[in-house]
Amino acid sequence: MEPSKSGSLFKRLLDLPWTLTEPAPTITEGGMRRKARFLRTALLTGVAVFPILQFATNSIQEFPVYSLLTLILAGVYLLSATEHLQLASTITIIIAAILPYVTILLKPTWSAGVLSQQILSWPILAALLGSQLLSLKKEALLIGAMNIGLLILSLSHPGIVFGDAIELIGVGFAIQMFLMFTSWTQEYYSTQLEHSNRTHAARGRELEIYTSLLRHDLGNDVQMILGGIELSQMSNGEPRQDGFLDSILAAAQRMKSLLQIFSMSEAELDSDIIMVIEKIGKRAEIAFKGMRVSINVSEEVKQSPPKYGRLVALAFENLLRNASQHAGNDPNVELMISQSGDNLEILFGDDGPGIDSSIRDNLFEKGVSTGAESHGLGLYLTRTIIESENGSIELTTQNGPGCCFLIKLPY
Repeated sequence: MEPSKSGSLFKRLLDLPWTLTEPAPTITEGGMRRKARFLRTALLTGVAVFPILQFATNSIQEFPVYSLLTLILAGVYLLSATEHLQLASTITIIIAAILPYVTILLKPTWSAGVLSQQILSWPILAALLGSQLLSLKKEALLIGAMNIGLLILSLSHPGIVFGDAIELIGVGFAIQMFLMFTSWTQEYYSTQLEHSNRTHAARGRELEIYTSLLRHDLGNDVQMILGGIELSQMSNGEPRQDGFLDSILAAAQRMKSLLQIFSMSEAELDSDIIMVIEKIGKRAEIAFKGMRVSINVSEEVKQSPPKYGRLVALAFENLLRNASQHAGNDPNVELMISQSGDNLEILFGDDGPGIDSSIRDNLFEKGVSTGAESHGLGLYLTRTIIESENGSIELTTQNGPGCCFLIKLPY
């Protein structure tokens, strides 16, 4: 045989176990694929080992228990290659859990040495399978039920010395509890890792949005500050000067909050959405002279206000700034906050002239603007922030002729 062909054959032989335990193509989630491969490996091992046990186990050679189980496990192995992974897992664990009862009932008398093979091996195997295929609660119920059943069987079986049996059950129970503790540790750290990965992904999205906000929001606020300073210089000490300075101060505070937002700890962040909206509403009334912001919150939301990421506040800052620029003089802005199913719904409306029909369909796209002096990033960034929280924002007509946005966030 040529060296290349022999090498290829050897590689296929090495890959054969991996191929035989491959999960179903419909199982795509990482954790489920790991469970599926573990189950298929266990079943394939059982199909190979059980015929040997039938001839090697003297205690039940006259009963074809393991031969029958070989056929059953072969069928479950084929079932595990489909999307019915849960059913295959349940059947496998049930077989391992009831096997000691079946074998013990087949013989009228048992010595301590032979009995130990049944009381220790199969319950421990069932606990091992449960540690990989069941939740922690279901595994605990499985272990408890198996050991209580073995105690009852050992007490009622005339051919078993109960003292010997209870000692073996105690040893098996200790090993099963160790397996359950291992399962709990694995589940705990897997959950922590998943949470950490989600947190890092969220922070990455926030940083990406934050860079855009720095370019957009700070540019607008710097322009407001410069314009306010120029007007203050032209007022020659008139009372209007105080109003200009208030606006400048509010814009500067907004810039400061934007710059500092990623230096704050999680504990320092105002993550209560109601508090956040009330705070930016008051700040907007100072920054944008003549604007009035009213906030109506349903009782169910007041009792349990949800929490979101640190950038959600900036989305509402953008909406208020948009209203100040495009809703005419002295705009009135109303926010109606309520719960609808699994969502928090926020109707954000103003009494301005509304949105021109020519840009309604692509209002939230980058570069689309409702005013000549805008760069068309405010609503685009607002949508990006809302969507980063798995929410949505759309233009609606629920609040009369003015501009109204319907925002939905997961509650």
